[in-house]
Order: sequence, then C-alpha cells, then structure tokens
Amino acid sequence: MKSKETFLENHKLTFGNVSLTCEASNISRQTYYNWYKQDPDFKSKCDDIEERNLDLAEMKLLSAIREGKTAELLFYLKTKGKKRGYVERQEITGANGQKLFEVRIIDTIEEIGNSTYEQSVPKLTEGQE
Repeated sequence: MKSKETFLENHKLTFGNVSLTCEASNISRQTYYNWYKQDPDFKSKCDDIEERNLDLAEMKLLSAIREGKTAELLFYLKTKGKKRGYVERQEITGANGQKLFEVRIIDTIEEIGNSTYEQSVPKLTEGQE
C-alpha cells in the first residue's frame, strides 16, 4: 500500500507523467497498469490527478487569454466557441466554386444489380494494344 501512496505523491509532482512517476517510485510501467486496472480506488485517485492537471491547464489558458495572447484566444474560440461560428473548415471546389467531381450514391441493392460489371468499371485496357 505504501508504494501506491508513494506513486500517487510522485504522480502529482510529475503532473501525471507515468514514465517519470514510475521511475521516481521504483516500479515498472506494467505494475502501474496492473494497479490501475485492478484497484478502483487507485484508478480514481490517478484520474483525479489528471483532472486537476486539466484544470491547471485551463487556468493557464484563461490567464493567457486575459493577457491578450492571440494564439490562445483563437484556440479557445475554435474549441469552445464552435456554437457561435468559430469553426475552421475547408471547402474543396474548383475555380469560382465549380464542382471538381460528382458523387452518385446508390440507394439499393437492386440498382447495383441492374448495372453490369462492364458498365460500372471502365475497361482498363481500352486504347492499349
């Protein structure tokens, strides 16, 4: 039990870095994964450390936004402001919005069955000798 407590203390100090925590706690990564799978209380405590780290990262992000840092502001809007239209997307079109290709969706098996293999797949050897 003491080694799990040591691990959890080190896990806080390494901000949840499993490799560094295992090294500092003198255990293998496999031991950590076994504890994590088999001990619900240990798993809960590890998950809580991860949540606290996420809270810390959010606080740092919000602090940077308050300082007017553009990259952080844009990141926040793109992730949290999607409902307000802050979404990046790419539109793939030809010049002046023209279609590059057309997609035909076949709804039923019957439609597939009505066309022959030769109709649906162009001859690869056409024009070759």
